[in-house]
Amino acid sequence: MRNNNRSNVLLVEILIAVLFFMLSATVLVRVFVTARNMTVRSGVESRALAEAQNVAEALYAADDVDAALEDMQFRNSHGSWSRDCGDYTLYVTGETQPTNAGEMFSGTVSAFYKLRDPDASRAGDEELFSLPCSKYKGVA
Repeated sequence: MRNNNRSNVLLVEILIAVLFFMLSATVLVRVFVTARNMTVRSGVESRALAEAQNVAEALYAADDVDAALEDMQFRNSHGSWSRDCGDYTLYVTGETQPTNAGEMFSGTVSAFYKLRDPDASRAGDEELFSLPCSKYKGVA
């Protein structure tokens, strides 16, 4: 009977060790998944920032802002221009105001990260950043 009691204690000790390792493995998998998601998001943010800078510079160099946005394959919807870039979407908003000496375009180029979480409570896009852009065109 004494030998049977020792084997039960050994079995419980092994069971506790297995549960501890299962818990450790679960925590480590979650850490690696979170790290991968952060890496993917960082890459998307870098690409979006480079593209937004290109758009802002193209708008600065353009004579006609609307024509330049159409050339860059943006779509106009309710006064906001948008372009789907896969993992993110670029939006350009702004307006041209006439002045006594010319025209002033003031706007923003924004990037939104597309959330792919299947949880319905997190549906939608998350803003990554917003760049201001402006252009002054004097009267010739």
